[in-house]
Amino acid sequence: MQIHVLQEKILKILLVEDDLHSTELLSQLLAESHYTIDSALNAKTAWQYIETYTYDLIILDIMLPDSDGIELCTKLRAAGHNAPVLLLTAKDSTNDRVMGLEAGADDYMVKPYEFQELIARIRALLRRYSDRDTLSQELTWEHLLLDLRTNTVTYKQKPLRFTHKEYRLLELFLRHPQQVFSRSGLIDQVWSAGEFPGEEAVTTHIKGLRKKLKVAGLPIDPIETLYGLGYRLKPAPVQAMDLPIVHTVVSNPLPDETLPQIDKTRVLEVIAIVTKKLIAILPESIALLQRVAIALNQGNLDPDLRYDGYMEAHRLIGSMGSLGFPEGSAIAFQIEQMLKSDFTLAQSDTAMLLQLITNLEVSVCDSSKSATPILSKSQPQPHYLRQQQGDRSKVMIVDDDPHILNILRVLLERWDLEVITLQNPQQFWQVLEATSPDLLILDLIMPDCNGMDLCQSMRISSLWQDLPIVFLSAHSDRETIRQLFIAGADDYLSKPIVEEDLYTRILSRLERRRQSPKIFSSNIS
Repeated sequence: MQIHVLQEKILKILLVEDDLHSTELLSQLLAESHYTIDSALNAKTAWQYIETYTYDLIILDIMLPDSDGIELCTKLRAAGHNAPVLLLTAKDSTNDRVMGLEAGADDYMVKPYEFQELIARIRALLRRYSDRDTLSQELTWEHLLLDLRTNTVTYKQKPLRFTHKEYRLLELFLRHPQQVFSRSGLIDQVWSAGEFPGEEAVTTHIKGLRKKLKVAGLPIDPIETLYGLGYRLKPAPVQAMDLPIVHTVVSNPLPDETLPQIDKTRVLEVIAIVTKKLIAILPESIALLQRVAIALNQGNLDPDLRYDGYMEAHRLIGSMGSLGFPEGSAIAFQIEQMLKSDFTLAQSDTAMLLQLITNLEVSVCDSSKSATPILSKSQPQPHYLRQQQGDRSKVMIVDDDPHILNILRVLLERWDLEVITLQNPQQFWQVLEATSPDLLILDLIMPDCNGMDLCQSMRISSLWQDLPIVFLSAHSDRETIRQLFIAGADDYLSKPIVEEDLYTRILSRLERRRQSPKIFSSNIS
């Protein structure tokens, strides 16, 4: 098995975030993880940096004082910048995720977030792009090799000749293994806009491609016909020497010594310093919010002051949550919702706003001595995964690959999770209703079943519409991820699975589900 390693260089990250406390915290902790960090407090400064320097990753807050982060992401992609983009948002809605991904973002995180999870997602994005840059020059299937640099195809090092359309079809299948392409979809991808072939042309070219591959000596036809659906690439035949190797299912393609390691003692020291600064400057935030409430009570709250209060509350959501003040973060969220421009705010709301501001101040005073920053546990006994009634959190995994099911079971049971596995998706609804899981891991492509269809069915069910759904997919391109979120996914994991990513994403999603009833029950109705 070939292992691809990131080059030994200092990776450069641009952090675009207007919250000074979050910026300071993230900059210091990312620097501790051996990344070079540039930070910008607004979109204008960020764009100046982007035009001047080359970045390996851009971390972008959606809410910026001079622009929408999604607009900046769109501008990035339109200008041809291909660096991966990780969005930070205090909003956890499908619409926001879809909009961000449509703008060209690669991943997102909801504030407040675990710093360990942020690091894991940064690593995953850097891995994905490193692998793409390394591997995208050659596409392979068994001993068939398509070299994108020379536009040549060989089988067991012997050159093969194809027509232009046959070559494009083969390239498309190799680039997107397991993805089903309809005939009309292939026409859109392979034929130019000025050509108007009928669907029978696709059948003819695929027939010619199959014939040439058979003559070349391929042991099986690599292209599978799914009647009524289209075509897809079959899994490459397994060689005998490959049978003992199961590491392609769960892997960490970067050796430990190349990964930035986090000294948790140092993390706590940095967080303690930034927390003191937050507490020291909090009276200024409270004073601003009080000015908003006074203006509201007097009937002269102008849009600029309201927006300033909204942005201040928005910043507090992330910084307070990440620094160990979850109650204060939840209260700041309620204030933010009240001050949104589309919320009808009347003088009669003044008492409620003042009460929230008071609660915000009290929450920090009460918990400042015992504030615990959000850090992942290093021991496999996360107490927060216990439900109030004492039961373990249940995770249901649906995948037609028994190896993946077995490995995921072993990995998740280490964290004291109850794991339900299902290999036959035809029994999905029966098992789901019998087990009532707290989280669902769903494979995207399974025989006679589409994971997106199951997800969409759950989202229109009053019983299951709020169940967290994490997709498992070999496809990590932006369009596939966008379609997953449109279908109702909460998150996704790319195959091969990286153990660190699995833990951070599943555990953080379960923790968010555990906290959500308490937070949202107190939201403004």
